[in-house]
This record gives sequence, structure tokens and C-alpha cells, in this order.
Amino acid sequence: MNNPIKIFKVTVQLEKDECGFEVSHWRLLVETSRYYEIKPESGPVKRIYKEKLNTVMDDTKSYTDGYLACSAFCIEDRIDDMHTEMLHTLQLKIKAYMEELHLNQQALELQFKSPKRRLK
Repeated sequence: MNNPIKIFKVTVQLEKDECGFEVSHWRLLVETSRYYEIKPESGPVKRIYKEKLNTVMDDTKSYTDGYLACSAFCIEDRIDDMHTEMLHTLQLKIKAYMEELHLNQQALELQFKSPKRRLK
């Protein structure tokens, strides 16, 4: 007899100086050739396409109040890999934000050195 696949949702959240890591089991309801229908202990049914399994998804709509998050649905054997991949993804995102902020800072410094337009 086939053992049903066990699917877990792995989430990493950064909020200011705290990093949270959460793993939750999702019950498999239906498996087709293209997707799984899964359900957490409480909440609505979700359809996850097989090609999206073990893929990190960005959960941050916009960066506010120091909050960043990402998650992935995966099988039990991949939980540690997904955790590491999510940390790397968040690290790259922070680096990109820092580079953009640095460019903004340079633009402001240029404006202070040679203002093009002064208010009257």
C-alpha cells in the first residue's frame, strides 16, 4: 500500500531583532497528477501545485516595521534544507534593500552638496 506524502509548511519570520522559525503539518486531502489539496489543523483547504513543492515563497507584501517573512511547503526530509534556503533568501533580500538604501543615501548627499532647486 502506498504511504501518503506528508506535507509541512516551513516559515521563517524576521521582526526587527528576532528570527522565528515554524513548522506545521498539513493534512493531505487529495493528490492528483498536478497538485495536492492540503489543509492545516484549522483553516481553509489550499491547493499546492507539485512544481511549487520545495520552493521558497516570499510572504512579505511590503517592508514595514522591520518585518520580513518567507515560507515553503515541503516533505519532512526537506525541512532543514528549506530552513537554510529561506535564511539565505532573506539574507539576499536584506542585502538588496541595503544596496538600494545606500543609493538613496548617495542621492541625498549629492543633493546637499549641490542643490539643484531651492525652496523660496
